Amino acid sequence: MGFHILVLAGGSGTRLWPLSRAGTPKHLLPLGPAGVSLLRATLERVQGLGDSVHVVTAAAQADRCREELVAAGMPGDAVIAEPVARGTGPALGLAVAWLAREDPGALVASVHADHRIGDPAAYRAAVVAAAGWAAGTGDLATVGLTPLKPATGLGYIALGAMRDAALWKRPGGAPEQALVEAQGLPAYRSAGFREKPPAEVAEEYVAGGNHLWNLGLFAWRAPVFRELLRAAAPGVAATVDAVVEKRAQGDEAGATAAYASLDGVAIEPLVLERGAPLTVVRASFSWSDLGSWSDLHAARVESGEVDTAGNVVQGDATAVGAADCTVISRGGRLVTVVGATGLVVVDTPDALLVVPEERAQDVKLVVERLRSAGRDGVL
Repeated sequence: MGFHILVLAGGSGTRLWPLSRAGTPKHLLPLGPAGVSLLRATLERVQGLGDSVHVVTAAAQADRCREELVAAGMPGDAVIAEPVARGTGPALGLAVAWLAREDPGALVASVHADHRIGDPAAYRAAVVAAAGWAAGTGDLATVGLTPLKPATGLGYIALGAMRDAALWKRPGGAPEQALVEAQGLPAYRSAGFREKPPAEVAEEYVAGGNHLWNLGLFAWRAPVFRELLRAAAPGVAATVDAVVEKRAQGDEAGATAAYASLDGVAIEPLVLERGAPLTVVRASFSWSDLGSWSDLHAARVESGEVDTAGNVVQGDATAVGAADCTVISRGGRLVTVVGATGLVVVDTPDALLVVPEERAQDVKLVVERLRSAGRDGVL
């Protein structure tokens, strides 16, 4: 049984529009340390953590992901491509089925390519911890963080009884330092999910101290996951198995047609929220899913990438008498912001965004309106 890492690199590039687009979604933007892409930063973070690392992405992004693998010093062919984007549920079903061809008992950890992590060592230990619980209990496992605020755009996991540390099993292939740190992390049975609760419920969760943020970072043994997928969504399980078989036979057209018949759905409602046995590891590291321009600004502040007034200024841009602004020029012209507070200004060759930071989540409404108007060329 090998230990394999899957890096989910999907997304259509809406939440950081106009910088992110369908062809250059968030994980391919240079938002990682030292200006590397978030995908490359993730690959470097999990490199050497297990026996293999694969990127799971849509076929349209596969070539760019191969380039990032090579840039990170990894094999460029380690890509498992969805024929068309169908969400993390079918994507993980496909990826696990593909790995199981060569390693039926595979131990698998799934991480996201577009998250910003402040403590890579603690992150690596958490991934190994989740894998160890999946290996030792036969449950699915996940990693949660203590919520810092009542965020309504994130999922929450309720904590049940603490797990017995004697059940944890060392994942083969993981480095010794990560193994040592992993064994010190507490773990609990999950008592349920709540996705994106209203503000008053999120406030109760934060005050109560019995809920963790769901990071979408999971681990499982391949046969356990495949059995749970067959029980929860037999049609999805049968389809991904058919896709794997058709690809093995060289029938990519047949694989695409079969996979395209699936509906898009995340892994949480597809499997995890249907009563699947789940162990939750409580971890502690700085994290952001960079889900909006305000999240990106906060991450830059935390890492010290701001001027003395708290402004993030990139490209041919300047801020005068301004505070806590994001000013990005990618359109080939000078952009200036004067006397503003908490403003986001992003200039690209074909689109300009100006939005108060507190309304940054509403950028998705702009994208929806542009899509409805048939403005696909700017998306």
